[in-house]
Amino acid sequence: MIRPRLLLVYRTKNARLLGSGAGVIDRTGPVPRLLVRTEKGLAVHDMTAEGARSAEPVAFFPGRARGRPIIGAGPVAPDLSHAVLVDENSYRLVTRDGTLLWERPCTGPAGNPVRYVRWVRPPGAEPRVWLAVPAGGADPNDAIDLALFSVAGDELDRLVVPAGGRQRSVDLALGPDARPLAVGLRVAARAMTFRVGSGGAVSHAADRALLDGDPSGSGFVTVGLSDGGDTTDVRWHSARGKDTATVVTCADLLASERDTEPVHIAPDITGHSGGHLSDDLLLLELEDAYDEIETELFGAERWRPSSHWLVRSGRPLGMVAYPEESHLDDLTPAVPFGDGTWLTRGRDVIYRWGLDR
Repeated sequence: MIRPRLLLVYRTKNARLLGSGAGVIDRTGPVPRLLVRTEKGLAVHDMTAEGARSAEPVAFFPGRARGRPIIGAGPVAPDLSHAVLVDENSYRLVTRDGTLLWERPCTGPAGNPVRYVRWVRPPGAEPRVWLAVPAGGADPNDAIDLALFSVAGDELDRLVVPAGGRQRSVDLALGPDARPLAVGLRVAARAMTFRVGSGGAVSHAADRALLDGDPSGSGFVTVGLSDGGDTTDVRWHSARGKDTATVVTCADLLASERDTEPVHIAPDITGHSGGHLSDDLLLLELEDAYDEIETELFGAERWRPSSHWLVRSGRPLGMVAYPEESHLDDLTPAVPFGDGTWLTRGRDVIYRWGLDR
């Protein structure tokens, strides 16, 4: 068992909004931030003060959203200078006083939109923002275009990802230079990952979910079915070739806790939670589908809906054992940061965790 160190308890009723679309944890800024969308605008809270229930936002971007509240995990520039507000049919770049600098249409045909916002800040450069935009050439039902814009509205780069179908969503894994390593896509219940090659070309990497990019820029991590098709595994992919460096299965994770009672019935590694804590340390989540019969046979105390695990350089270290008072019910998804810390949340609390060195 790995017992983490509780670094900070951030108390806020806005924690309830996470997962609803009205609140999101922003991993792209210099510190962990909670973004909350209201009818009046987008509020940004730095989660750096212990017990900060009444802390005022460090930034506020006025403007009402008529579509989904927040799109993407990074709609606010790292320096808090600008934000992208998303309506049903457009993106609007605004300053902190609400000034509209420019507007761009969202991508996709009617009834099949794809929206995405992700700010980046390359070393020595001004902030820039990736948006999913209308396809430049291909049928919008068969491709997704991701374009990089400057604050002035100039298009600096574009990626074309061949992905058809309805209910599409997209995400990017970025390296330290803010360049894309991989593109993760979901089409309905199916996940796909594409490697971003030289010159912006995109080639298919695997029929798997994109979990995270390596902070060093050497590759990215995916989650999907094992070769045998009977379980799931996590794999490290090289950014420059088609090599798969390491594979870790559910069985590998469970075997790292030999001296404990069974903690799962039939788990899978989820692609919705976890990622890199550092270059060589990865946080993963195992998740059980609820099985009423198994729970009745073995008891609820023998069944754990979800759990977090650590892997260092491809070697499972064990399961994270949180203090019982911090997570009385099922675990929430883990939000990792590249500084060795990660966040979980309770009803009205967000916890920041670290490891003893």
